[in-house]
Order: sequence, then C-alpha cells, then structure tokens
Amino acid sequence: MRIICYVLSLFSFQYAFAQSDEISVGTASPGRVVWRLERQVPLSDIYAIRNLGGRLYAAGASQVYIADRWGTSWAASTEFNPAPAGIDDLVSFKGKLYATGYGKGIYESTDNGKTWRFASQGFSGTSPIRFAERKGRLYVATDDQGIQQLNAAGTSWAAFNKGLDFRTSYSFNAIINTDSCLIGGMGANGTLVILDDKTAQWNIRYHGGGILPGLTTFDFVQTGKHVWAFTNSRAYVSGDNGATWLYVPAGMRHGGVSRATTTATHIYAAVNFGDNHTIVYKRRIAEPLSEAWTTVDTLAGYYTYGLAYANGRLYVATQKGLISTFTGPSIEVPRQKIPYRDFFVYPNPSIGQVTLANGLAAGGGEFRLYDGNGKVAWSGIVSSDSQPLDISKLAPGTYYYTLTGNGAGERKGRLEIARP
Repeated sequence: MRIICYVLSLFSFQYAFAQSDEISVGTASPGRVVWRLERQVPLSDIYAIRNLGGRLYAAGASQVYIADRWGTSWAASTEFNPAPAGIDDLVSFKGKLYATGYGKGIYESTDNGKTWRFASQGFSGTSPIRFAERKGRLYVATDDQGIQQLNAAGTSWAAFNKGLDFRTSYSFNAIINTDSCLIGGMGANGTLVILDDKTAQWNIRYHGGGILPGLTTFDFVQTGKHVWAFTNSRAYVSGDNGATWLYVPAGMRHGGVSRATTTATHIYAAVNFGDNHTIVYKRRIAEPLSEAWTTVDTLAGYYTYGLAYANGRLYVATQKGLISTFTGPSIEVPRQKIPYRDFFVYPNPSIGQVTLANGLAAGGGEFRLYDGNGKVAWSGIVSSDSQPLDISKLAPGTYYYTLTGNGAGERKGRLEIARP
C-alpha cells in the first residue's frame, strides 16, 4: 500500500508540474487551444526555433537550447563569443551546425550545438539573416551585404552577388532553396531574386509581376509544386519557381511580419500585427488555393519570431519565451489505388444482376451503365467486389460501363443484358 501511495503521489506531482506549464495566451474558445510554456528554455526573446534532423534548437540573443529527441528536456549551449545581438537562424551542413549572429557574423559548432566558435573568415558585413543550402554549397542572406557563399572547404565566406544592385537589393530578409532554384526576398518594394544555376547570376523579379511599394518578404516555405512567400501583406504563392506569384489573402489579415512552417499535411503561419499581437493560421496543403486560411488562435501580447513543428507539437518562438501547442501527428496518407488486374463484370450477358470482380479497393467506387446514345441508364456506389448490383429494370440490349475508383481513373467495358 505504501508503494502504491508513493507511486500515486509521484504521478500526481508530475501531473501538477505538467499542468503548471500550461498558460492562457490565446483568445480562442476556452479549451480549444492549450499552450504550454517551455520553462526549460528560460530565455525571454527566442529569435529562432529550428527542427534539424528531428531535434529542436531554440536560439536567443547569444545562446542556444537543444531539445532531446522527444522535446521533453532541453540543454543549454555555451554562450556565443563575441556575443551577437541575436541568433536568427541555424542550419545543419556537412556535419556541422551554423548559426547567424546579428551584429557580429557567423558561428559554427562541431558537437551538435553544445559549444560554438566564431567562424566569419571572409564574411563581409555584420548582419547575417537566413541560411540556404543548394547543390552542396551553403549560402547566407544578409541584411547589409547581399548573399554570401561558404567555400567548398568550409573555411571561408565570399560575396555572391552577381546580378544584384547594391542600392536596392542587398538587404535580405529571407532565402529558400526550392526544387529548382534559390529564391531570395528583400525589403525593397516586393523585390525577389532567383538564382540561375548555369550563370551563377541573380535575376530580379517582383511579387505579382510588378513593383509593389512597401512589400517585404519575411519567410518562404515549399509544399510540393508550390513555393509560398510570407510578407507584411499576407501570403503569395508561386507554381512556376518564382516567375509569377498569386496573392492568397483569403482569411488572413494584413500584418507587419509573418512567419511560417510546414508539416506533411499543413502549412502554419503566424502574422504579427498591432502592439505585439499574433494570429496563428493553418491550411491543408491539399486544399485548393481558393480555400481560406483557418485561424488557430490569436496570441494577445505575443510577437512571433518563428515557427517549427516536431513530435506532434507546433512551437512558436516569441518575445516572451518558447510556447507550444499539440496539433497531433502529421501523417500523409497515400491515396489507395485499385490494382489493374483482370477486372470483369459477371455474368455477361446478364439477366437481372451483375457483380464486379478484381476492381475495388476498400474505398469503393462508382459504377455507371450508358445506353447506345451515351445517356446514363444506371449508376450506383459499390464498396466491394462481391456486392450484387440490381439492373433488372433495364431493357435488354448493349450497354457500356465505367468504374471510377479511388486513385484508379476509369475502367471501361461493354455489358450485354439478355431477355429473361
């Protein structure tokens, strides 16, 4: 009994401790969204949160906290020296971690983020913002010196600005490596640049095909064939590698800065507005672009620097610390396909009913019969190969059928209905 009581007491203590991490920050319906403050990350301003190889890294002004594989405990790194004003991005590249140190330069770690050293050889300027890797080379977008590239040996940085205009396009806020190219976003009237791999030159583009005064891109994500750009005027999407962009405002308000992340099934975006307020949105990747964004929650008094997803939780880096909420596992379920093997309808000729063979997966399908004039004479939903279909009301003659199933296109054939 004493052991049982001890176990129950320990469980109660752990439960109470877990509950103490829950905080009320949102304005959604009570009980709808529960946020947890990650108290093991005691930093107030979390400037970056990254999921690198399944492990979370939360960065503050001059220190990084590293989570275990489950996100249940966090360990602090050593302090960066010299101390930067903020760590805006981290990336894993060729066995090392790299971090941007705003106001100083680039830092690197060879022990998964436990210790860091200053590694700005050749780096010009002091304001690195975001990393991107392409074709085995690492790039960093800066706020003052355009794009810079790490050499093949990983020992020195150099300017990589061919095609850029220093007066208008050396101040970057975001960069992304897509399936076909690097795309960078600057703080200059909707300006974007796309890297031509063949010429190693940047080509200047604009959101919507033209100059849009005051438009700034703060983040990019890619979902399949689409690249998304998150700006101070909601979201844009491109299906042609950044050549043209479509404005996707439905359901999302105008804000000052927006950030985003993706899971296998969803995009999550945070829009900052007003006096340090954030609205968190989501949308299913599979939805058509015409579908509106759905509001997850409004975080009053919270300014969002970044988002990340891991272990079924959405993490939000804010000026009040690192918070998270449970969203559930992100699993992309492939569409079930009907195997193309020996499909037939029997009996054929038929008198009063038919059955389909070797044609249906668990998801079922729709079976239609057309007369000689192409009009639908009979249709019905079928869920198994053994399901009999009553066609006794059809007149004798020749009919043509189609079977449409989940992910299988159409099966076609001819069915003879005989006189009884």
